[in-house]
Amino acid sequence: MLNQQQIKNQFESLTTLQVIQNQACQMLVQGLAKTEFSMREWGILVYLEQHGQATASELADAFTVTRTLISRNTWRLIQDNLIQSQVNPNDRRIVWLSLTVNGQERVQEGVRQVQANLKAFNQSHDLEKLTKQVETLSQQLARIN
Repeated sequence: MLNQQQIKNQFESLTTLQVIQNQACQMLVQGLAKTEFSMREWGILVYLEQHGQATASELADAFTVTRTLISRNTWRLIQDNLIQSQVNPNDRRIVWLSLTVNGQERVQEGVRQVQANLKAFNQSHDLEKLTKQVETLSQQLARIN
């Protein structure tokens, strides 16, 4: 059983982890500012770029959202010719989604834009803050173990 100090240390670690997550998310939102993609659309494009192809169910599981919500996001990406759908000839219930050539190019452009936006953003201060938070988390985790 955990004593009060161990429980306190775990809560401190969780709080620090949430701060780190929020800071990283804020930096990504700033990076995506001029790409015209929502966070989820960008996530879908990057997921497909990394995995080659996926079904809507697989994407829904990866992003912990409903299949309906993923379908809405992928529909816009299909309309913009960034991803394509292909029905599995052996099982017509399975529809694979993958990047188009245009989608691959836009992901690369998006990566460059995110990098440029982060450089323009007060990056050094935020990265320094993030580094300190990670160090704090590391120390807190060491106390737990």
